[in-house]
Amino acid sequence: MNPKLSIIVPVYKVVPYLKKCIDSILSQTFSDFELILVNDGSPDKCGEICDQYAKHDSRIKVIHKNNGGISSARNAGIEAAKGYYIGFVDSDDFIHANMYRILFETAIKHSADIAVCDFKYVNMDEVIDTQKNKCDLKVRNFTNIEALRQMFANDSSGLKTGAGNNIGWVVLWNKIYKREIFENLRFEEGRICEDELLIHKILFYSRKTIYISTQLYYYVQRPNSIIRSPYSLKRFADKVYALKDRSEFFLTIKEFDLHYKAYKSYMESFFWNYYTAKKDFPYLKQELKQLKRDFNKSLIYLIKNPLIGWKQKFATIGFIINPFIYDWLIKLEKNIKAAF
Repeated sequence: MNPKLSIIVPVYKVVPYLKKCIDSILSQTFSDFELILVNDGSPDKCGEICDQYAKHDSRIKVIHKNNGGISSARNAGIEAAKGYYIGFVDSDDFIHANMYRILFETAIKHSADIAVCDFKYVNMDEVIDTQKNKCDLKVRNFTNIEALRQMFANDSSGLKTGAGNNIGWVVLWNKIYKREIFENLRFEEGRICEDELLIHKILFYSRKTIYISTQLYYYVQRPNSIIRSPYSLKRFADKVYALKDRSEFFLTIKEFDLHYKAYKSYMESFFWNYYTAKKDFPYLKQELKQLKRDFNKSLIYLIKNPLIGWKQKFATIGFIINPFIYDWLIKLEKNIKAAF
């Protein structure tokens, strides 16, 4: 008989954190799950640790594969999953003892395709009582379009989690999903911002999403994790292209308000990352030129977007003509503001 839940954990070079992560999953008050540990060619003892755990708990499956990145590992886990729902946990994080019981039972009660909980940033050495009873279980219901709007919410209704944005709606690991959602969806391999690339499609193909306003996932902040590793041009490109793809996706499904918001996010991210890359990687002129050419193609979306002010539009058109025009306009505006 298939389990109710498949929990997928990609594993790569996380020896100091892996046992705490696995233990937090095995300590769940919800027990009808399979734990799929995907050893993504880790060169350390991660694979051995996974195998040791599998010997003592029949719910654990271990997949050993060549290194292909976190998207490849997640896809391998999805292919092997048998659960009615699927959840993801990053191998350097850990979870509350009631997380999957609360998510699963609430999802079933509300007939939801996706259940979302809040999360908490924690330091590497921070001690958290993962057994503490969580009583604040306020539940909100969203259609697929309403859930997508939460990605851009700027009020108290958004899942901000103290981060200043709605990252809780973008990341994968604070949710469970009906396995059927992934029948025709997979993570794009070789990308860094894999969450950004797929989450809007996942939410769109969910008929109903619920949000539980309590912190059940503990997101460990460590300096050498992927998301906190030094800036790179690849991260810039992956991030920007993911936001561009999201903007175009909303256009194809004729959700124009979401398209405008997504395009604005794409444009702002492009400029911040473009000038960061230009400063830090001056030898990558050809790569930056190609990224700019791709950006130039979206001129029509810029002009039509009601969320972008005329000053931004004017400056951006200047950038498309020649980046020096954009630089000059920005400096001019700063000088005018300083003068008054």
